[in-house]
Amino acid sequence: MGDNLGLKIQEACADSGYDTNLINQQLSERNIDFYTPERTEQKRGTTEFQRKDFQYGEQKDVFICPGKKELPLHRLNRTTNTVTKEYRCAKTVCKGCPFHSRCIGEKGTDKRIQVNIFEEVVKKNHEKDGSERHTRVLLLRQIWSEGSFATQKARHNLRFLYRRGLEAAEQQCLLSSTALNLKRMIKAMA
Repeated sequence: MGDNLGLKIQEACADSGYDTNLINQQLSERNIDFYTPERTEQKRGTTEFQRKDFQYGEQKDVFICPGKKELPLHRLNRTTNTVTKEYRCAKTVCKGCPFHSRCIGEKGTDKRIQVNIFEEVVKKNHEKDGSERHTRVLLLRQIWSEGSFATQKARHNLRFLYRRGLEAAEQQCLLSSTALNLKRMIKAMA
């Protein structure tokens, strides 16, 4: 990344759409600080108990529910962008639990917890949230990236893609960027 310019990229900033586990992991492996807008924790599901209510037992690699039952590692789930570990409690164990309605709900049969294998890297990247550097980088991104894109969209033929395919889209974006940069160079020389 960046080797063809003789530069080593040290920081990257993107909007929240790029704040995926895999991107965080890849940038971390390349020692690149990654900045995205702060994440807001939202309650997931309709049950009272959330993941934070379950204790993780590192020695046995299990989660322990509020009813003191173990949720062992059941399987790995692979998607396009990530891999998660799924911890699951047996249906027979959950059926007789006094916390069943608060933990699983009325329609559920067993408790499952999904843990992303890149979770620690994402947490580490978000430790910078709210810092002075984080605020500054996000502000610069608004000016450089969003401002340039808005200009390209409004004045440099980037409102629509006129040809199909990634290569054609890349060509149109590069032509638009070239036009914008030429105008900026002329303005700077005047």
